[in-house]
Amino acid sequence: MYASPKIAINRTLCTTPFDCKRCLRACAPAIFSVTAVKSIRGQETDKTEPNAFVLRVAYRDKCTACMKCVEVCPAGALTISMPQEVPA
Repeated sequence: MYASPKIAINRTLCTTPFDCKRCLRACAPAIFSVTAVKSIRGQETDKTEPNAFVLRVAYRDKCTACMKCVEVCPAGALTISMPQEVPA
Protein backbone atom coordinates (compact mmCIF):
# COMPACT_ATOMS: atom_id res chain seq x y z
CA MET A 1 0.00 0.00 0.00
CA TYR A 2 1.30 3.45 -0.91
CA ALA A 3 0.57 6.85 0.57
CA SER A 4 -0.52 9.73 -1.63
CA PRO A 5 2.22 11.80 -3.28
CA LYS A 6 3.42 14.94 -1.52
CA ILE A 7 2.56 18.00 -3.62
CA ALA A 8 4.22 21.32 -2.84
CA ILE A 9 3.11 24.65 -4.31
CA ASN A 10 5.51 27.56 -4.12
CA ARG A 11 3.08 30.46 -3.81
CA THR A 12 5.79 33.05 -4.33
CA LEU A 13 6.18 31.65 -7.86
CA CYS A 14 2.52 30.77 -8.52
CA THR A 15 0.98 34.24 -8.23
CA THR A 16 -1.80 34.17 -10.86
CA PRO A 17 -3.18 30.60 -10.94
CA PHE A 18 -6.67 31.61 -12.11
CA ASP A 19 -5.20 33.39 -15.13
CA CYS A 20 -2.74 30.58 -15.94
CA LYS A 21 -4.68 27.36 -15.17
CA ARG A 22 -2.11 25.19 -16.97
CA CYS A 23 -1.83 22.70 -14.12
CA LEU A 24 -5.61 22.47 -13.85
CA ARG A 25 -5.93 21.67 -17.56
CA ALA A 26 -3.05 19.16 -17.50
CA CYS A 27 -4.33 17.21 -14.49
CA ALA A 28 -6.65 14.41 -15.61
CA PRO A 29 -7.84 13.49 -12.08
CA ALA A 30 -8.48 17.21 -11.35
CA ILE A 31 -6.75 17.37 -7.99
CA PHE A 32 -6.23 21.15 -7.99
CA SER A 33 -8.60 24.01 -7.27
CA VAL A 34 -8.24 27.78 -7.33
CA THR A 35 -9.72 29.91 -4.58
CA ALA A 36 -10.09 33.67 -4.41
CA VAL A 37 -8.34 35.18 -1.41
CA LYS A 38 -9.18 38.75 -2.31
CA SER A 39 -12.75 39.80 -2.85
CA ILE A 40 -14.49 43.14 -2.87
CA ARG A 41 -18.22 43.09 -2.52
CA GLY A 42 -19.95 43.85 -5.80
CA GLN A 43 -16.76 43.62 -7.88
CA GLU A 44 -15.29 40.83 -9.92
CA THR A 45 -11.80 39.83 -8.78
CA ASP A 46 -9.14 40.52 -11.42
CA LYS A 47 -7.70 37.14 -12.44
CA THR A 48 -4.40 38.73 -13.50
CA GLU A 49 -3.80 40.48 -10.18
CA PRO A 50 -0.95 38.73 -8.32
CA ASN A 51 -2.00 36.87 -5.18
CA ALA A 52 -5.73 37.54 -5.65
CA PHE A 53 -6.23 33.78 -6.11
CA VAL A 54 -4.42 30.82 -4.60
CA LEU A 55 -3.85 27.35 -6.04
CA ARG A 56 -4.52 24.50 -3.64
CA VAL A 57 -4.52 20.72 -3.73
CA ALA A 58 -8.09 19.60 -3.13
CA TYR A 59 -7.80 15.85 -3.81
CA ARG A 60 -4.23 14.76 -3.09
CA ASP A 61 -5.32 11.13 -2.73
CA LYS A 62 -6.38 11.14 -6.43
CA CYS A 63 -2.92 12.20 -7.67
CA THR A 64 -1.27 9.61 -9.91
CA ALA A 65 2.11 11.41 -9.88
CA CYS A 66 2.13 11.63 -13.67
CA MET A 67 4.07 14.92 -13.33
CA LYS A 68 2.15 16.63 -16.15
CA CYS A 69 1.34 19.57 -13.88
CA VAL A 70 5.02 20.00 -13.05
CA GLU A 71 5.95 19.86 -16.75
CA VAL A 72 3.45 22.54 -17.85
CA CYS A 73 3.95 25.00 -14.97
CA PRO A 74 5.64 28.06 -16.53
CA ALA A 75 6.79 29.32 -13.12
CA GLY A 76 8.22 26.02 -11.86
CA ALA A 77 6.05 26.35 -8.77
CA LEU A 78 5.02 22.69 -8.38
CA THR A 79 6.97 19.75 -7.01
CA ILE A 80 5.74 16.23 -6.44
CA SER A 81 7.52 13.60 -4.40
CA MET A 82 6.55 10.05 -3.65
CA PRO A 83 6.59 8.98 0.00
CA GLN A 84 8.10 5.72 1.15
CA GLU A 85 5.95 2.59 1.15
CA VAL A 86 3.47 2.49 4.03
CA PRO A 87 3.56 -0.77 5.99
CA ALA A 88 0.36 -2.78 5.76
